[in-house]
Amino acid sequence: MSSPQTVGPAAVHRLLHRDAVCSVFSGTVASAPTDLLCVTVAHERVDGSRREVFLEWAAKLTGLPAHPHLSPCTAVGLTENGRPYLAVGTSRRTLADLLAEQGPMPAGQVRALGVALSDAVAVYHRAGLIHGAIQPSHILVGSGHHLELTAYDVTAPVLAAPLPPTSYTAPEHLDAAVAGEVAASPSGDVYALATALYAALGGRLPWVRHAREDAADPLLRAAPVPHIPGVDAELTDVIGAALRPDPRRRPSADAFREQLTRLQLDGPKAPGPRPGAVAAGLLPRRGLRPVTVAVSTELAPYRPGRERVGMRPRLRSIATATAAVALTGALLGGAALATYAATNPEESAAVCSDQAVLGGRISEQLEDGHIVESWCADDGDYVAATVTYPGGSGGDGQGATERHAWRIEGDHLVAVTDCGEAALPASIAEFLECP
Repeated sequence: MSSPQTVGPAAVHRLLHRDAVCSVFSGTVASAPTDLLCVTVAHERVDGSRREVFLEWAAKLTGLPAHPHLSPCTAVGLTENGRPYLAVGTSRRTLADLLAEQGPMPAGQVRALGVALSDAVAVYHRAGLIHGAIQPSHILVGSGHHLELTAYDVTAPVLAAPLPPTSYTAPEHLDAAVAGEVAASPSGDVYALATALYAALGGRLPWVRHAREDAADPLLRAAPVPHIPGVDAELTDVIGAALRPDPRRRPSADAFREQLTRLQLDGPKAPGPRPGAVAAGLLPRRGLRPVTVAVSTELAPYRPGRERVGMRPRLRSIATATAAVALTGALLGGAALATYAATNPEESAAVCSDQAVLGGRISEQLEDGHIVESWCADDGDYVAATVTYPGGSGGDGQGATERHAWRIEGDHLVAVTDCGEAALPASIAEFLECP
């Protein structure tokens, strides 16, 4: 194993994600070697005015007053060759995992969570910063179930990358998200926080009732926010006011905190039994769990993908399938990223030997994607697929094409997130264009 490389004061250990904008690594610092960090490094070097814009943003982030519900920023700056980086504290569990394990939260606990997080968001906004991607998978669970907001790089200069629209995207930002642009605002942060609180309270999202509904459909957001059976109606009314389609009518983060603080949970409850389970869209993927990472990786610059010819897929043109939209799934932003491993490794031959089974297993891993082509590696332990994603509201616009690979473990597929896997076949490494 090679020695870990360093980014500022952080030693990076393993590549978690790489896209056209940045690479995200797990890391640690010598002063706290047991504390896990998420280190985001831009591929692009910056100078001139862009350098000054990033450093101004970095100064605002490091100048934030300490807050118990904001994940600590360990380091932010420029590497020796002028590439922006950000290192923040992280954990292996998020609010999404907590909801999956324990079900919807009690009303009093959700109100307390709302007060804490809206106060943290208000601190963020007062510093002239905008988060841009508040959702359960970006709220970390620390020791003693202490919750912290993270993923600061989602709107950071140079580090920011467009994210697909979700039910947490404010309606005024849907068009930009569909177009692949970065858009955020303080009122959009309040909207996203209110959506996360509603999800924690009722175990479901207020807008999307089933998986085939389009999260980017603005008509869904025009409907009144439904009360949650068995929950104080006044609490959902306060949350619903922060979910108004018109951003001018939403409270600020400060006002939202005050509304929740003053709320007395002794009013009438909505009729019906309180939900006891969490909707599938809020659950982590089946059969997967976070794992500690320790494999070194080269801090290599990103090389854009190129069209590949001459591939020899074993299985072609399998039936196109659309997977359920994992609305709180892993948006690729900062410290919310995690690596995963299968919990029940089994014999893998059955997956590759049956075309229909293979198509179904791949479809379970996708988020509204269509399989163009899939094939198994020669050793039968890995599968790869080329996937297209619809563009535009309803999928009418220009979509994106991506390449994915998974390790086969019994009936489950485990996503390949690190080109450094020791057993990665050469054909899969070539397909993923590993350095």
